[in-house]
Amino acid sequence: MHPTILEQFKKDFKLNENDLFIIQYIIEHSEEITSYSSHQLAKETYSSPTAIIRLVKKIGFKNYNDFKLNIHSLLNKYTLSNMRIMSNEDLYTIKNKLAKIETGIINQTKENLNSNVFNEVMTIISRNKYIDIIANDANAAISEYGSHILSSVNKFVNVYHNGNKQLWFSLNVTSDHTVILISKFGKTRHLLNIADTLKQRHIPFIVITTDDTNDLAHKTPYVLYGINHGELDNLKDMIFYISLKYIFDLIYTALFSYDYKQAKEVDDLYAKIYYSENEAVTNR
Repeated sequence: MHPTILEQFKKDFKLNENDLFIIQYIIEHSEEITSYSSHQLAKETYSSPTAIIRLVKKIGFKNYNDFKLNIHSLLNKYTLSNMRIMSNEDLYTIKNKLAKIETGIINQTKENLNSNVFNEVMTIISRNKYIDIIANDANAAISEYGSHILSSVNKFVNVYHNGNKQLWFSLNVTSDHTVILISKFGKTRHLLNIADTLKQRHIPFIVITTDDTNDLAHKTPYVLYGINHGELDNLKDMIFYISLKYIFDLIYTALFSYDYKQAKEVDDLYAKIYYSENEAVTNR
């Protein structure tokens, strides 16, 4: 049912026909298998627990529990790999592919987020009134979106995209601010210098990036990982931006949930003022 994905699994992991039969079952029942024991999965695929354990290690997992925790992330990666936009595709195909791509990006981002780290990040964000986002280029544009929605949950948010202002900010910011550094590859020397300055001044900061091996990710324990999918390079930066937007949406939703009553009051008051102003303009 998923020949392209199966072929890719076969190529990448040198799987035999029995392995591919199990993989096909996993693809078709991905939601259920996370609640299966290795014995249950073996029963459903007419194999043995030993064969299941051997397969999960063959496709890169440490053990069966690791497989259950991370299989969705792996499947999302392979699904996205087969969603490339090809030359001269019709609008209907592009529309459906793009919907699947965006869903896949969000799902993979969700799987990438470590729950313990995210809880620590939310503790930092919750305790401070001020949020300062340091980002460059199009990352700054998505950060402006983040600034907009986070302002509605009782936060004062600034986005710094000018290099000089970013540096002056890092030299003067106080510990009652939550600082977020955003970089897709985490290699920009200027952002690395800012991270070092914040560390020297004992200012906690959060990093949003895509790779746990890059230099910026090693500057702080508070790292949230978006995705950057090399197989979809023809979509350029869109992959990371969708992932980044989801992370901002998640932070906003968590804050809204933490203090629902106050957030709702602010939202209702904003709507009241906004619509009264527009009504006044219309009636002129």
